[in-house]
Amino acid sequence: MELISRPFFPDEIRLLNKLKLKYSQKAVSRLKVYDLLLIFITGIAFADMATMIKSGLGIAVFGTLVGLCFFVVLFAPFERYQNNRRIKRKWSVANSLLMQNGLTVTRVNALQIALAAEYEDEGDLYLVAYKPDAVLYLWDNNYQLSKRLPCLNFDIYPEEFTRLTGRQVYTLSEQIMPVSIAAAHKWKYLKKYGSPRQLSTEEISMEDLIARF
Repeated sequence: MELISRPFFPDEIRLLNKLKLKYSQKAVSRLKVYDLLLIFITGIAFADMATMIKSGLGIAVFGTLVGLCFFVVLFAPFERYQNNRRIKRKWSVANSLLMQNGLTVTRVNALQIALAAEYEDEGDLYLVAYKPDAVLYLWDNNYQLSKRLPCLNFDIYPEEFTRLTGRQVYTLSEQIMPVSIAAAHKWKYLKKYGSPRQLSTEEISMEDLIARF
């Protein structure tokens, strides 16, 4: 494995432009004052109805509606503001990446790949032998890697790019048939040795590692 700086491929540029457009269109306008005023007046009306109704159920129902109205009036503007900030931040990241016209990736030229299948909901685990005596652990946490891996040659994106796009890798070769590790064997391995960290490496041969399962 090695860190390399490279320009974006055409499909990466299309993806970033698509995300940039998406976040520019997704910006949520602030709640208008009269919307909040209408909700506030509705809350007062529900409060009056709650005081006029004698039954405990009616008081509970209208009391809940009053609480919801006042909650919206108090917290909705802040939530909209926070949501807009998150959207603008993502737009800014996409725009910044496009302006750079490239990124630094981890280039992997693997010798062999094994796939330990998911047992419950922990995700598939790829064991990537990138040297005769070194293995990379790659978790498929968002169930996207199966569309691209296993293949022997691929780039691992930096965390910033992955958070923005949901993509972990960019494949550079055809898919291959991996060494298959049964889900039950993987679960026993995790109980005995613990769960390896995402993108961690270990100095061990693939043969010795698979023998642990």
